[in-house]
Amino acid sequence: MTEELFLKDAYLKECEAKITGVELLKGSKAYIELDRTIFHPLSGGQPSDEGTISSESMTFRVKKAIRQNKQIRHWGKIEAGEPQVGDTVKCVIDWEKRYLVMKLHTAGHILDYAMMKIYGKLVETVDAYHGPPEAYLVYKVSQPPETSQLESIANEVVDAGINVVVKFVPRDMLEKVTYNAPNLSRLPLLGEYRIVEIEGINSMPCSGTHVKNTREIGHIKILGITNEIEGVKVKYSVY
Repeated sequence: MTEELFLKDAYLKECEAKITGVELLKGSKAYIELDRTIFHPLSGGQPSDEGTISSESMTFRVKKAIRQNKQIRHWGKIEAGEPQVGDTVKCVIDWEKRYLVMKLHTAGHILDYAMMKIYGKLVETVDAYHGPPEAYLVYKVSQPPETSQLESIANEVVDAGINVVVKFVPRDMLEKVTYNAPNLSRLPLLGEYRIVEIEGINSMPCSGTHVKNTREIGHIKILGITNEIEGVKVKYSVY
């Protein structure tokens, strides 16, 4: 089981870890498993982190992290040396990409709130991607919102400089700490949930990485709204 350091501190850019597993593949490719990691895997509509795992004698370029059972596997290319089980290594993420994803993911939660304000009810999301090159959300509605209204409500939240808080709660506390959360009916049964709260805006289960304050996002720009089979697709960016 990998200790997932990003769940408690999304701002960690590097850490030390120990190699617990290595699977060598063709063409210098490999999977590396660690006892702890700062690499967020591809999951929950969030892209995988990239970066490096290295020691004095080895460099491994992480292209993708995936979660299998309770283990995170780092896939990439060996650029120097050879990874060995038991080695102590330094993990460094591509911070520019991570920080952009953090802004986009928090912006996605803000757009959920803006959709609720426009439609007067919780609006379910049926698909989402909070990363480059194109972030989007697909909402289960038949009529698209006005672009200017959606953008205006979202940026009111951004400009208000609202704190974003992460907490862990047991299952029996879930209903007490969540609000304005559109997708609770789809949650798996777990003993503990990680909650991301934009204070006074919404509070929902989420395993993604987020900024600490909405003002860090800068500005949310709606790039386009289109009708899809599943609902309405909202493409967006931050700057």
